[in-house]
Amino acid sequence: MRRLLTVLALSATLAAALALPAAAQPPGGGSGDGKNFSVYVKNLVRLSGSGYKGGSPNLPVDFDPPHCWYQPQYTYEEMRDWAERIRFVWHHEGPEGQRESRDWYEQILAEIAPHAGEPGKIFWFLTDDGTDAGWDCYMSTDPFWKYVGAQPPAVANDKIIDPVDLALIARANLTLPDPVITLNPPRGRSFVGLETWVGVQDQGERDVTAEVAGTNLSATIVARPSRVDISVHGADAEVHDGLARCPEYRKGADLGGACWVRFNRSSLGAPYRITVTQTWVVTTNVAGVTLPPGEVSAGTTVIIDEIQSNVTR
Repeated sequence: MRRLLTVLALSATLAAALALPAAAQPPGGGSGDGKNFSVYVKNLVRLSGSGYKGGSPNLPVDFDPPHCWYQPQYTYEEMRDWAERIRFVWHHEGPEGQRESRDWYEQILAEIAPHAGEPGKIFWFLTDDGTDAGWDCYMSTDPFWKYVGAQPPAVANDKIIDPVDLALIARANLTLPDPVITLNPPRGRSFVGLETWVGVQDQGERDVTAEVAGTNLSATIVARPSRVDISVHGADAEVHDGLARCPEYRKGADLGGACWVRFNRSSLGAPYRITVTQTWVVTTNVAGVTLPPGEVSAGTTVIIDEIQSNVTR
């Protein structure tokens, strides 16, 4: 029978059974309509860091982080309490409920009995990331809980959350700042044949840490600027880019260490558009994990004039 507690035809009063004593109560809850009941636990993954600032995460279209997973939820004693409280309410649902609650309760006790005395949150419950994909994953995954132990080994695609999963979750929540562009000559005007210096402000590194609250499970990712690419729309121009950083203009600075555009034709009074795309390489402290880079873009405009010369005869 699929996820017993999710689809049993019980009264919504069973929700009261999910509230453990304050000393042992995990985050979570339930809902019901008098016919069907669903039970859930809240996501224990906590996110922090300079790269976790809200807004829209910067993700490649083909990046697919974990959307649901098993997380450490109950000790042996908490699991017994949880089952007892559900049995207690279910028992008051009439003769059929009494029989079913007894059978279910005895089955749960038999399943967890071999683990009596084991320390830590050894029973892990399914949760999701709060997205539509997470809900689909949650509803299509069985069982709702399982014995895992206090510190399981990392196994790919087992949905038991581990540092590899946390690194992927951290990457899914990384936000990167848009490039901040400065041009020289300033004020949005330059000249044919002159190197128009394109500076991109150094905004430092960005990091995100994902950790499971109350455990030693964690992963940290760090994003560093690695390349700047420049494109010019509708102009005949030579572009010098591909550097890790594009410093702002300094008198006497070497053109080879800078990003610039040399326009070969004037813009005839209308501006050319310059787009700067900054690539950030993303690494993690979790061994064996390769994360996709991030890309952010911004644009500005410049009017290109002919250099006027005075001829004396």
